[in-house]
Amino acid sequence: MEAWDILGDVVLLLAAAAMLGMLFERLGASGIIGCMVAGMLVGPGALGWITSDPHEIEHIAEIGVALLLFTIGLEISRAKLRAFGKRGLSAGLLQVVVTLAVVACISRLMGLGWTSALAVGAVVALSSTASVARMLTERSEVDSLHGRMSLSILIVQDVALVPLLLMVTFLGDTGDFQEVITELGEATGRIVVYTLVLFLAGVLLIPRIFRSSAATGNRDLPVVLAVVTCLMATWISWRLGLSPALGAFVAGLVLADSSFARQIRSDVTTLKAVFLTLFFASIGMLADLPWLMTGWNLGMVLLASLGIILVKGIVAAGVVRLSGTTLPVSVAVGACLAQLGEFSFVLGAVARANGLLDTFTFQVLTSSSLITLMLVPLFVGRARWIVKVVDRLGGGDGSLANADMGTDLSDHVIVIGAGPAGRSVLRDMVEHGVSTVVIEANPATVQFVGQLGMHAILGNATRPGILHEASVETARAVVVTLPDPEASKMVIEQIRTSAPDCRVMVRCRYNVHGPRLIAAGADRVVYEEDSVGEAIGSMVVEELGLEPVPGDS
Repeated sequence: MEAWDILGDVVLLLAAAAMLGMLFERLGASGIIGCMVAGMLVGPGALGWITSDPHEIEHIAEIGVALLLFTIGLEISRAKLRAFGKRGLSAGLLQVVVTLAVVACISRLMGLGWTSALAVGAVVALSSTASVARMLTERSEVDSLHGRMSLSILIVQDVALVPLLLMVTFLGDTGDFQEVITELGEATGRIVVYTLVLFLAGVLLIPRIFRSSAATGNRDLPVVLAVVTCLMATWISWRLGLSPALGAFVAGLVLADSSFARQIRSDVTTLKAVFLTLFFASIGMLADLPWLMTGWNLGMVLLASLGIILVKGIVAAGVVRLSGTTLPVSVAVGACLAQLGEFSFVLGAVARANGLLDTFTFQVLTSSSLITLMLVPLFVGRARWIVKVVDRLGGGDGSLANADMGTDLSDHVIVIGAGPAGRSVLRDMVEHGVSTVVIEANPATVQFVGQLGMHAILGNATRPGILHEASVETARAVVVTLPDPEASKMVIEQIRTSAPDCRVMVRCRYNVHGPRLIAAGADRVVYEEDSVGEAIGSMVVEELGLEPVPGDS
């Protein structure tokens, strides 16, 4: 019956998280905050409706974190990894070391012993991969400059969890130095072997399995295979003593250049949303509200949270700036990483079990973790705005502001997609002197367009916020040049919601998709199959030396 009790608690927690998540979204806040508040209210710290151990539910909910990191890994091609890998690795290592050292020194000045101070530094050094990645994904900023650097550092932090756990264990006198060095070496070897094996499987085995499943015509099998691939990699990583989230990310990474990457992302999206909602709610259940409301505890926690945010934000911005990144992007990365992470709970629990943290210090860190996690939507949601403000104040040359931000315009044309088709449209607009705004998801393309003097916005046009930044409400027309008909349909629907009277012209690769695009609200549809057929026909007539038939275009 215990399993059914846990299922009942999971259903109750999901229902509460869904309702409060929707309420907070209606109030203009993030649904993540609503999920955490739901966990606080129905958990043992308040109403006590959930009787299961919060950590048991959290273990189930970590599937959502794995799926999230898996889909993010699928979006990072090897070219992108090479572009940010070295810089992200150095910045991530420096961030962990410097944050640990600074916090340890501050803790020592506040009266803690060196071993306890180092344990506190280890807890504070980590940020929340799940929360930051979720917000960056929702805002279509995973591929932005600050988004990619933030994720690089977060992945390094996940790798650093193993040595930090060993350090905390060693400080608790549960083993000697030689044992810790041996365990650290073994952990490093496991990471290398795991990555190599997974890479070979991702190149040689998994694509063949997906091709076989696609050939069967069964739509459900690829979905099952996608989930199995993610969870198998996560489980193997856990069995090897590594971070489960890291295993899922690596699995996505090795499949990123596969032709199935896009479909896999689509297949696991729904499951990811369900388990992530459960994860954030389970984090909220860890709050000890009676303790928090006792005496001066709340004031102490708020003061500690403010100190953590300032220290982590400044350190992260500083080390990213040292890596050669511009000041606006560095400040935005600092804002994204200025919180404690979900793995901070793990390190705190180990440190407490080894006698490094007393109950009061542990409660302050745990409560501060929750408060800083609840502020993630505020800081990450303002990261792009921070880039723009710092750039305008003299922290950059203006190109980043143009690359990441739209401007208030009217009677302009919005071109969505700056590929070959989009650039042809842009050339015509420039020749005729039409004010144009470009929405593009590729950072390099956005910066290139910005350098040409055009307004460019980095983001996913299916998001209402991105269209709003492009001032779609006052646009003269929108040209959708995306090759994906489903994405084009979603964009058209968003345009019609925000600007019902705007003229919409859309590219259609295959005629069969035309009626759907027209039903979504497109005013004009350019059919590629017809255009290509007409061009080839004209070419054949010309090559054969035939006279064009009167009336043919």
